[in-house]
Amino acid sequence: MIPKHNSRVFDQARIRRLLDSSRRSFVAFGPEDLPQLLASGACTVALEGDAVAAFLCVSVNRARWAFLRGLAIDDRWRGEEGLRAVLEPATERLRREGVTHLAVYGTALWLPPLLQKGGFQRHEWIVTLDRHPRPLVGLPPPAASIRPVQPGDLAALVSLDAAAFEAPYQLASGELIEMMVTSGLFVVATAADAALLGYACADTLVDTGQIMRLAVHPAARRQGIGRALLNHGLAYCQAAGAQRVTINTQESNAAGLRLYEESGFRRMGRRVPLLVRPLAAGL
Repeated sequence: MIPKHNSRVFDQARIRRLLDSSRRSFVAFGPEDLPQLLASGACTVALEGDAVAAFLCVSVNRARWAFLRGLAIDDRWRGEEGLRAVLEPATERLRREGVTHLAVYGTALWLPPLLQKGGFQRHEWIVTLDRHPRPLVGLPPPAASIRPVQPGDLAALVSLDAAAFEAPYQLASGELIEMMVTSGLFVVATAADAALLGYACADTLVDTGQIMRLAVHPAARRQGIGRALLNHGLAYCQAAGAQRVTINTQESNAAGLRLYEESGFRRMGRRVPLLVRPLAAGL
């Protein structure tokens, strides 16, 4: 049996070697994030001698769902064996912390078949839509004012996000702060009494834009607020020189898909599965 333990910062170099060398390497974080993830105790490694043979890392959102942020298995190990070595101690720790589910977006082709052998099931399909440059649709004034986000909006944003999205799609305050700080555009829609009704976040990379987040409070829907926020995101991306703009959503989100397609988006070919493993005792 491979010795297992929660990873710490001193494992960083060995983990990076595994991530760089393994054919089965899945990473959903930036290189600069690894030290913080290790220091938080969110990572588990399996050792073979002095080498890291398997690595798993998670983050937990405000709905007490954990998301797989990284997984790598040494090429010399069978996938199921390497997964079991890090998944079992990680899930036990998450159960003790009150986490109810472990989820991952199966963007790497090798990942879904392996995880399904480890008790994960497909929860939803995530679809990507894209839109090429074309005039924005003229809209009547929405039942809200739209302005740039402000630091003092954070508490209201957390509440709005929790109302607008079901688990596991809600964002924690730290994730919202990161989007507020790093995104090219982050705007909020406000009512006459200054209450937050919705928000949109967008950014560009070279010639591609992305609407990263679009949310409207359930009580404020069907008032044109979502369309107005989407137009703000599209206008920002076009002004920044984007030749195409993408957006992701659940395949079951019929209202969102209708809005995006009416705004000129078209579905791209590949769907990504959201895989989930319940963490209730005995599962």
